[in-house]
Amino acid sequence: MKIGLFYEPAYWFLLEDLVRDLEYEIRLIGGQSYRLTTETLDQTDVDLVYVLPCDEQETLKQIEAKRLVINSMGAQEIAIDKIATSRLMVENNMPTPETVISQTPDAVVKMLDRYGIALLKSTNLCGGAGHRILRREGSVITTRRHDQTYQIAFGERNCLLDQTLVLAPPYYVQQFIGGTAQTNDRVYRMYVAGDRVVMGTMRVKEGVDTAEKSIINVATGAHYEFLQTLDAEMVSLALRLADLIGFELGVVDFLRDSSGRPLIIEADCDGCHLFICRKFQETHGYGTSHNFNAHLVKRLAEIVGGASHRR
Repeated sequence: MKIGLFYEPAYWFLLEDLVRDLEYEIRLIGGQSYRLTTETLDQTDVDLVYVLPCDEQETLKQIEAKRLVINSMGAQEIAIDKIATSRLMVENNMPTPETVISQTPDAVVKMLDRYGIALLKSTNLCGGAGHRILRREGSVITTRRHDQTYQIAFGERNCLLDQTLVLAPPYYVQQFIGGTAQTNDRVYRMYVAGDRVVMGTMRVKEGVDTAEKSIINVATGAHYEFLQTLDAEMVSLALRLADLIGFELGVVDFLRDSSGRPLIIEADCDGCHLFICRKFQETHGYGTSHNFNAHLVKRLAEIVGGASHRR
């Protein structure tokens, strides 16, 4: 088995540990790995190209016509486009928070009229990055950041004018899911490798007492914990969404609403735009079953061996 690892050399400072870990796992099962760049991509004889962050989307699309590329370029483009992912979920009746995607603010205002609070989401970032809580206070829409309150206005470009934050379209807003305590202190993540969910984690944040603190990622103080058992409904939904997006190796994130029902909030996969977090060796309870790179390489070997896979 010959696996090519394609990435941008300029990103080596981010990817060094991941690439070395993947190379180690490939050697463990008797395979060979090759570090590929744009210059060597078309000349190196490999069975499969595994894509990590790079700026060569168009080159990879051309290579994909001749070689097996995982994750597929189509899946990568849907996963990084959070609006496209949300539309896909809504169109296929997947459980997800009520969502507004609009070029005008009218639907956003209506959601705030209905709930008084909503989550403004970034269209191309993951893990809660770039998200804001919007609140309706009388006739005014506000948001808070670093203990400062800003009034919201809508305009042609994003900018800050004194204490007014101007938001430009597209507007990607979801119903705020507060869980059982009207805040949410954890996000559940299912890790997909082919037709299996191989592990699960929670991102947990202490001291969540406001909606603003419910934006949960490591940068805002959250930490990972391993799930000892996997929720069957989350597993089923994660695999179904992987089928819809078309990724072989990736993650699906969930919240629970006030009734305990799981709602999908996001999906991500390795590719040109990002790589999913899986550096868990220092996390309490870590064991071999939590080595996502081992699961990943096992799945690549299955695909090289002829297993059917998502394209």
